[in-house]
Order: sequence, then C-alpha cells, then structure tokens
Amino acid sequence: MALLSVDLKEGTKTVHAEAERSKFVKYFFRGEITPATYGRFLVSLYHIYNALEEALEKHKDNENVQLVYFPTELNRKAALEEDLEFFNGPEWRDMLLTLSPAQKAYIDAIRRCSESQPELLIAHTYVRYLGDLSGGQILAKKLQKYNDLPEGKGVAFYNFDRIENKNEFKEMFRIRLNQVEVDEATHKAIVEESCQAFIRNIDIFQEFDHELEGLPLTKKEQEALDAAQAAETAAAHEAAKAGTSTGLLSSLTPSNLLNSLASAVGLKNGA
Repeated sequence: MALLSVDLKEGTKTVHAEAERSKFVKYFFRGEITPATYGRFLVSLYHIYNALEEALEKHKDNENVQLVYFPTELNRKAALEEDLEFFNGPEWRDMLLTLSPAQKAYIDAIRRCSESQPELLIAHTYVRYLGDLSGGQILAKKLQKYNDLPEGKGVAFYNFDRIENKNEFKEMFRIRLNQVEVDEATHKAIVEESCQAFIRNIDIFQEFDHELEGLPLTKKEQEALDAAQAAETAAAHEAAKAGTSTGLLSSLTPSNLLNSLASAVGLKNGA
C-alpha cells in the first residue's frame, strides 16, 4: 500500500478542487459573504466540530485514532463559541436548535464512523483540521480585510495559538498519518470517507447559495455570460438554417445557458 498521506492527497484532489470552486468559497474570497451569512455558517461548523471532537475523545485510546488526536492544539469548539457570540450575539445557542439537512447528514456521517469503524474518523480529521491550517488561514485574512473586524475579533476559529509553526505541525501530522496501521480495505475506506467529507462540506456551502443570488457578477463572469449567450445565439441560428427546430428549442433552455456559463468560469453544476 502507498503512504496514507499520499493516497489521501491524491484520492481527494478532484473533490477538493470542486469544493474550492463552490459558489460560497468564491464569494468568500471576493469579500461578498455578509457577516450575517458568515454567522450562520459558523453554526454549521459548530455542529460539525462538536460531533467530531466528541467522537475523537470517545476513541482517543484507539491505537490509530490517537496518532492524529491533538485536542490541545486542534480542537475548535471553544474558538467557534467565541466567534458565534461575536457574529450572532449572546443568544447564539438558540440557532443550534434546528438542524439543516446538510448539517444532519454531516453529523450522521461522523457518528456512523464513530459507532462502526472509528479509524474512519481519521478521514474527518484530515479534511477539517489540515484544511483549517492551510486554506483556512487565507479565509481568515479575507474575513478580516473585507469586514474591517476589530483586532483579534471574529477569527478565533482560524487562530491555532497552541501551534508555533503551522507548516511543521502539518508535516508532523502527515507523518502520523503514515504510521496508521490498517489493512488495505480500511486504508481505502479512509480515503473514500475523506472524499465523502469534502462532499459533505460542499453540501453545507450549497445551503447558502440562495443567499448569494442576485449579487453582481465579476468582470470575468460577465464576459463569460456574454460569450455563452453569443454562442447560444449562434447555435440557434445554425439550427434554424438546418431546420432542426427541436434542437433549437433545446439549446435555448435556461439550464443549457447556465451550464455554458458554469463551464466558462470553471464552475460545476450546483456550485
């Protein structure tokens, strides 16, 4: 078997890129996620980390789970509570009372791993914590820049103050991943669970897509839309000349136009 850290990186490459192309992440990088929307996004993160850290604590003596269990350095629940109060006020716990479909599916996936095969929790630590230590640090800077946050406020989630050197810690974490001793089937299952974890994150992002509708397009997106519309028009003219009325009607459907735009700007359906 190849090294687990290598298989995790290679095995999740496609779905990881899809997550980065999601509408929510794109708007986040452009500074167009409002504080209110971000405050609600934190609720989703809180549910995820509450379930994950509870499961990791339960299985901390598992010989493989304990290799990647660093509660002092990595646990995010307390930091999320701080940010939740900053963005949502002192009554933020009221927002936890109802689970969205994507939140419930993510929590259920973590609990299913905990109950049936604890080694699969390794997949969730890889996706969440290494992501927070990597791309998450860029998101923190975007959040501060576009929302003019007070110094040290609203970004506790991204602040790993118990880790002196993030790059060294991530390298150590990967070494620990490679020390995990499981059979080939479980090795593959960990990689597959990591892919599923990325999909769960995409599902969380997509629950906020309706809040992003109507925001102005970027120049690149507008150019892509213009090009897609021009292509549709040209195709319609060609179809008309050929007398293929059925194809003409099909080519003018809104879904095809949106798909052309999505392809032009590097998005996938539903992103």
